[in-house]
Amino acid sequence: MALDLIVQEAEGMSDEALMKVLRYMQLIKIESIRNAAEAEQGKKKKRTGGIYHGQIHIADDFDATLSDFCF
Repeated sequence: MALDLIVQEAEGMSDEALMKVLRYMQLIKIESIRNAAEAEQGKKKKRTGGIYHGQIHIADDFDATLSDFCF
């Protein structure tokens, strides 16, 4: 039934307009596939903070003026 309505509305439209409709339909299809994949995975994994704790070090003179920029 919905397909018949789409065909009726498409009759008489220009090729350019029909291409826009086609691209929009493809976009909707891609979004529905993505949404289905996300729903299948369940909720998105939450980010875990602190996984690099202790592995990154900042120099004591981090805020000091760089000698390369002194004139």
